[in-house]
Amino acid sequence: MTADTSDQALTLAIFKTLLGENKNWLDFASFMHHALYDSKNGYYTGNAHKFGSHGDFITAPEISGLFGRTIAKQVAQVLQISGGSILELGGGSGILGCDILAELDRLECSVDEYLFFEPSPTLTQRQKERVAQFVPGIGDKVRWVSELPTNFKGIILANEVFDALPVHLLSCTDEGWKERGVAFQNESLVWKDSVITDERLCSVVNHLKIDGPYVTEVCLAANGLVDNLAESLDIGAVIAIDYGYEHQVYYHPDRRDGTLSCHYQHRVDSNPLDRPGLKDITAHVDFTRVANAAVDASLDVCGYVTQADFLVNCGITDLLQAIDPDRLEEYLPAVSAVQKLLSPGIMGDMFKVMAFSRGINEPLVGFSRRDRRHLL
Repeated sequence: MTADTSDQALTLAIFKTLLGENKNWLDFASFMHHALYDSKNGYYTGNAHKFGSHGDFITAPEISGLFGRTIAKQVAQVLQISGGSILELGGGSGILGCDILAELDRLECSVDEYLFFEPSPTLTQRQKERVAQFVPGIGDKVRWVSELPTNFKGIILANEVFDALPVHLLSCTDEGWKERGVAFQNESLVWKDSVITDERLCSVVNHLKIDGPYVTEVCLAANGLVDNLAESLDIGAVIAIDYGYEHQVYYHPDRRDGTLSCHYQHRVDSNPLDRPGLKDITAHVDFTRVANAAVDASLDVCGYVTQADFLVNCGITDLLQAIDPDRLEEYLPAVSAVQKLLSPGIMGDMFKVMAFSRGINEPLVGFSRRDRRHLL
């Protein structure tokens, strides 16, 4: 067998055992958690490259260093108000952190520490190697933490974090709403619906005026993450960047297949039961849920814009114009990258940026124009 099929056989065996311990049914959120974060066989704990041209997908920081440099302007403003440190959730290859640190150094903006909260040992090692290579002069300010800090002052960055949180799947059929889970049958993983028992999920479907067939997601884990961040944050802001929609758009009657998608070697599919542990599984973010969770946690929702508007507000076009157009080897790739980041049909409108804060009493530069909070 090839390494791919061998790993797949091992993963299926693990899920067969797990399902055997749970009466052959596992809610999808639990399945997704094991597929992505299992300590030995999860997608994010494995050794394969996830990001960039040699991985499974490309994130905005991988497209251009201008992304991190632009975000640094928003970071600098928050640090000037609150002082303190930067905490990045996840961190991927470490490229975003390096770009931000280098730009803050150019801006002469003081930062106490740059903290990576990274659950993957493999990604932690890659981040350490990148920091040592690209920001050696200020690498002593970088630290890796296994728990969220307490009484945190500064800014927390969550770039493509909420989309990777486990989601529950709900299915509307002729028999009404059911929770869709996973079972094992004929040596394969299969879908299996069950009665909804979680009152939080019942509350969601009770407010949906939709006829079946219809499948959608509910990310209860988003509430838990926001609660944890609120408990950690003393003064400062959280900036969440992700692809998603407001509640009414997310649960539109025409979105009958939901938003769940999988990424493997730059190919996208909608079958998470195929090769679990070997490919990424994501769902779009319900930003209304995130905003409500922030309010419930006594945080201020202080901005919500498209990625394009956020980057323009923070001056990405100024950074682009600062590049000499006669240096074609630098200028042309930069123009192409900025077009991808800003284009409505690629990333500009699909990705949104939300800020929630505590103790920040002035408008944030990234949300100075075209704020969309009224849509939430």
